[in-house]
Amino acid sequence: MSVKEELLSKIKKMDNKNAALVLEYVKSLQKEESALPAQKTRRQNDVQKRLVLLRQKVQANPEKWTVDSMAESFRLTRSRFSVLYKQTFGETPDKEKRAFLNQKARSLLCETEKTVQEIAAECGYNECENFIRAFRKSNGMSPLQFRKQALIF
Repeated sequence: MSVKEELLSKIKKMDNKNAALVLEYVKSLQKEESALPAQKTRRQNDVQKRLVLLRQKVQANPEKWTVDSMAESFRLTRSRFSVLYKQTFGETPDKEKRAFLNQKARSLLCETEKTVQEIAAECGYNECENFIRAFRKSNGMSPLQFRKQALIF
C-alpha cells in the first residue's frame, strides 16, 4: 500500500469535519511544494524563500497583513510585489490573504463557540456585515449556516 493510499484510508475513518480539515491542509502543502518553479539564480532563490516565509506568516495571522505591508517588507511597490507573488504562487497576494482569512473563520466557527461578531473582529473586520458578506461570497452560505452544517457532520 502506497503512502497516499494509506493516508486516504486513514482519512476515510475520520469524521467528516476532521477529514475535511486534513484534506485542506494536505492540499495547501501540495500547493506550496508545487508553487516553486525551477531556480535560475541564487538571488531568485533567496527571494522565493523569503516569499515562502512571508506567506507562512500571512497564513498564520492573515488579519494583521495587507498587500501594502507585505510589499513594504520586501521594499517593493505594491504592484511589483503583486506580480512577483503571483509568478511564484499562481495567485495574487490579496486573493490568498482572503482565502487564509476564510480558512481561519471556518476553523473558528467549527472549533469555538465564539459569536459571529467575535470571529469577525478576530479576523480583522471592523464591521460584522462585511465579514458575513465576504464569508457568504467564499462559502455560499452565512457563517451561522456554516456552523450549523459543521455541527451536523
